Amino acid sequence: MVETILITGANRGIGLALTKLSLIKNLNIEACFRDNKKSEELQELSLEHPNLNIHEMDVTNSESIKKISQNINFKVDILVCNAGVNNGKGDIFSKEHNEKAIMDVMMANVAGPFLTIKNFYKNLNVNHGAKIAIISSLMGSQQHSSSNAPIYRASKAAANNLMRTISNQFINDNVIVASYHPGWVRTDMGGSHADISPEESAEGLMKQFLNLKLNDTGKFFNYDGSILPL
Repeated sequence: MVETILITGANRGIGLALTKLSLIKNLNIEACFRDNKKSEELQELSLEHPNLNIHEMDVTNSESIKKISQNINFKVDILVCNAGVNNGKGDIFSKEHNEKAIMDVMMANVAGPFLTIKNFYKNLNVNHGAKIAIISSLMGSQQHSSSNAPIYRASKAAANNLMRTISNQFINDNVIVASYHPGWVRTDMGGSHADISPEESAEGLMKQFLNLKLNDTGKFFNYDGSILPL
């Protein structure tokens, strides 16, 4: 039985839905987010549920992560690297793809999981087969013929590559590492016309997290459990 789950980007969208579902499943939850001012609902939930601990943390800053890692009282069974950003859906000539926006996306979507995993590794419940889930996107698959969102796509492709590399390092530690496409979800990033709700995505993702086995490590999954091309 999984006891503790740590979720980044837990204050909205899929992260918040995963947090609420974890409460229903009576897990211990370490919910991390970047900005207290944008986390009112999560803060209210923490007042109602003693098994929900919340932390203001910047996944692009090692010192911020280290500070939180020192305040985690439980060994983490599932580490969910969910925090991410998108700088726009235009093509290579879009004004949205400026230097700062590119840096922000790459830092959040690639360096974010890297630094989170690196600095929380000591908190993982290695003796009981800890699991690391990186929330990626089908947009990061190399098997596409689109020309939009080049930086976001590149960042998610890099996140998948990062997953494969880390899975190779951790396999002898009995730590499972996989990445996930959460579906096209009705969030701020996915838009109001997307296919599924955050709750539907969270239900599928959680089922996959709980059923992960060591032979799943290094793979890219859809939220429904089907294997996707890297």
